[in-house]
Amino acid sequence: MAVCPVCSFEEEDDSAAACSVCGSDLEVEESSPPEPSETSSEQEKEETETPLMEKYDQIRKESPEETPQEPEVPVSGDDESSESSSITAQYSANFVLLLDKFRQRLDTLFLDENGNLNYRAPAALLIISLLLFLSVVVLAVSTVPGPEQDSSDGEAKPLTPLTPPGESSNATKVRSAGVPFSGEAFNCELWDPYIYKDKGGNYVNPTDKNENGIIEAGERYGCPLQNSTGFTVYLILINLAFLISVLYLARHIPNSSITNPIYLFWVVQFAIFGIHGTTGYIFATEATIGMVAILGLLVASGVPLFRVLLRRGFSNPPGRLFYIFILAAAVLLAAVFHNFLLGPYAFCDGAPNADDLEAWQSMPDLMSECNLQGYVNIGAKPIVFSDAEVNIEVVAATLLLLGVGVWFQGNIRIRDLDEARFLAMIVSGLVLQYLILAYNVLVREDGSLSLGGEDTALTVMALGVAAVGVYSFYRKRQGEGNSVGIAYFGIFAAGIFALFALFIAPIALSGRELAWPEEQGAQVRVATALLVSLLGLWLSVRFISVKMKDFGDSMDSGELDSFTPSPGGPSADTGSGWKSVDDAMEYILEQSGDEYQIELRHSTDQTPDYDMVEKTMMSDVDISATIRPAIDVDYDGVSFEKISQAYSTSRDTIDEVITQLKSGRNIMLFGEPGTGKTALSNLLLTEICGEIEQPNGSRLPNYSIVTANAEWSNFDVIGGISPDDKGGYYFKDGYVAEAARACETSIQELHKPHYLIIDEFNRANIDEAFGKLFTVFEYRDKQPLLTHKETGGAPFFMPPEFRVIGTMNTQDKNTLFNVGMALMRRFAFIEIDLPDTDDEYNRMPIFCYTKLKKHGIVGERPEDSLKWGIGDKCPYFAQGKFDYYDKTGDIFKAYQKLIDFLERQEVPTTRGVEEPLGVRSFRRLGPALVIDSMVTIVNSFEKAGWEKAVNKVVLSNIMPSLDGLERNEIRCLALKAVQVFGAQAKVTQTLERMADSPGLSVFG
Repeated sequence: MAVCPVCSFEEEDDSAAACSVCGSDLEVEESSPPEPSETSSEQEKEETETPLMEKYDQIRKESPEETPQEPEVPVSGDDESSESSSITAQYSANFVLLLDKFRQRLDTLFLDENGNLNYRAPAALLIISLLLFLSVVVLAVSTVPGPEQDSSDGEAKPLTPLTPPGESSNATKVRSAGVPFSGEAFNCELWDPYIYKDKGGNYVNPTDKNENGIIEAGERYGCPLQNSTGFTVYLILINLAFLISVLYLARHIPNSSITNPIYLFWVVQFAIFGIHGTTGYIFATEATIGMVAILGLLVASGVPLFRVLLRRGFSNPPGRLFYIFILAAAVLLAAVFHNFLLGPYAFCDGAPNADDLEAWQSMPDLMSECNLQGYVNIGAKPIVFSDAEVNIEVVAATLLLLGVGVWFQGNIRIRDLDEARFLAMIVSGLVLQYLILAYNVLVREDGSLSLGGEDTALTVMALGVAAVGVYSFYRKRQGEGNSVGIAYFGIFAAGIFALFALFIAPIALSGRELAWPEEQGAQVRVATALLVSLLGLWLSVRFISVKMKDFGDSMDSGELDSFTPSPGGPSADTGSGWKSVDDAMEYILEQSGDEYQIELRHSTDQTPDYDMVEKTMMSDVDISATIRPAIDVDYDGVSFEKISQAYSTSRDTIDEVITQLKSGRNIMLFGEPGTGKTALSNLLLTEICGEIEQPNGSRLPNYSIVTANAEWSNFDVIGGISPDDKGGYYFKDGYVAEAARACETSIQELHKPHYLIIDEFNRANIDEAFGKLFTVFEYRDKQPLLTHKETGGAPFFMPPEFRVIGTMNTQDKNTLFNVGMALMRRFAFIEIDLPDTDDEYNRMPIFCYTKLKKHGIVGERPEDSLKWGIGDKCPYFAQGKFDYYDKTGDIFKAYQKLIDFLERQEVPTTRGVEEPLGVRSFRRLGPALVIDSMVTIVNSFEKAGWEKAVNKVVLSNIMPSLDGLERNEIRCLALKAVQVFGAQAKVTQTLERMADSPGLSVFG
């Protein structure tokens, strides 16, 4: 209802604009609802503000200030707490309102009329990143002095001469820029000792790494960066602005993969320049890492801006390959920054004239270092590229090589072995050039790189192999009809050779001249390196190409790569292409319905006659066996002296084994554990069968060795039917059949036999595993080892030269399978007894050295070391040493203790007599156990001490073999341990505990 403001008349017509009595304009009552007059944009703004306003109203309702009608009372106790909470609530509400207004302001700036992100926020992010970059550059330029800049006291320039103490007064050194042409880093504090101050205003020396209070000429770390107070405040402000921008941006970018790199790079640079630079000094390496982070931040901040400008959205972020290449480029640029931070660098220039030469001749003592090198003046440069910052560039090269590998994996689909070979050539060339660069970095001595004759030849070869690979790959794809033409391959080749240029650049910029060596020896070395590397490349290409082909097969080979565009025509647009037969069949069935349904099932109407099939298959195969006469094997060429150098044995044992082999017998070596049965077999067969030289120059033994077990059957020994990887079956040779075939091949090609060693022979079930073999051993020319069904061709007869050497432990005869008469008839059993005590004692250092060398613990024996042979006494024992490496004699002391404890003594005939007796009185432990024990002592005596080392080795190596001894025998050993080690020794206590235990075992 409207009320007239003049006459107070109430107008019943709400739509009346003027009073019907006095004609004055009417007012609207407060109870009347206002007419809608706000725009749609203001309504949206109200809707945006509603949640915060409701929160603010709720806070105000909880505040006691909403009840002004109550009388004021003094504030105390709970009232004071209530007032404090109300003040906090007010401040919280005000802060929330400020944040909301600030967010609304950002929305106005950074969002368009549709509520989408515009270019301003990403542009602000990029601009702040650029400001950070420029700020660090300005900090570095203002810290690193120029070549003509004066020090704080105005008395020195970076090239002011410095006379070292105790030397003549000629200017042989420069105060802070190092020796000319050396590339030595600068030292700010040699140039200006008053350049650095701490927070209290005191002068400090940050480059004094050894903290001796003196800045030395060798402490060259450039000029560390330090933030001033104003610069720190400035950095904090722009980093805060950056953080606000990126947090706002993250709210409107749904994919965190775009913002995560920004966070990472920002944290790294802020930690170095914002935090570390405020509290300490930033040296060149730290500053370089920070610069890499800032450069990465520049690129990562530019990604959202370009996505917005190009309207590409944020659903597909850059992958790891993008950031690998960005990091590599950032590292390369940061190398220049690192070089600048360590500068300036001294150099010489100016050619001398006749007057200069005459003055130098008349006063040689006054010649400076530049004069001595044929120059007049000394100068300085802010950056020296000859040093090339190679360590940093190697990091960049590594990243680029990794990036190329990732790109190859994601962008090239290998179709066949030829393509795999071409790509392997490219990869091998790149890796070889990378290794040349890395090798030059590792061996450089003077801070610069050189490209020798070998490096030059290898570089040309690597570049040539990669170029051939690129060209061959292009020709292969060009001939397929769907070639992308030369443009894309040109970009691909440019990238490969640009990577080569990066690998070569540090060496090429070293300033060294490239020349073919003039000396004949150097030329031979270059040619040898070239041939060896060429062979290595050839082998690598063959191996890598197969692996790359397998890797390509494991991926979706039907997927198109960057070098093969989608074929033209209607099918390319309709999207109805078929990747497999299943796709095509599914399409046909969808189009044709049920009338073309196909039923596939196995047919059993006509079962083939497999015997007829076999006869038909074998009709074209020559199944006639070849039985040849035996060749003469050189058994007499076995050298006892050569075998005895590494094994303690007698000539009679060697002669007996050779006689039995020569007589056509197989050999069974038996004896106590550790007597060297397997070692003797290996040494003998190395002499009889020889070795096979591999293409890489290594040599493999021309015999086989296997270990028997209880699961063996005729399948493992002779062979049997086995499934292949294609769903079929084939005959798989057993160990004996495989060795017999190898023997026949070796006879034909090397004219030497190939034998088989079966270790732990009696662990197998003799009758089940070797039953068929017994007949073949005795009738080699009548009973084939493999029939024509098993070979798929002619039967295979065991070669007459083939022998089997078995080994077995007599200590295990009660727990393993028994050896029957059938086996004993076909094998000659030869016992391997313990070696001669004196020979074993004197030659133990030789056996121990051989095993230490085999494990890479020692190298070649020194030329001045003492030598001795069979029957000789060890000359080192007289000096109280074990061998040449026993400098203190501790190893010899441990050896004596071990031998005394193992001593073989006569056992009393009266049962129950207890007296000190050595281990070999009850257990015939072989030399192998002693050798292993001494090797362990050699490796442990320096840390544990020789007494503790020998106690530990007895507990770990000797004690487990004592299981099964009787109680009085163990007490005899305990008494012996008291004599050798003492009553409190660990060995003695363990033996006493064994004697008192119910099980009489070291294991309780």
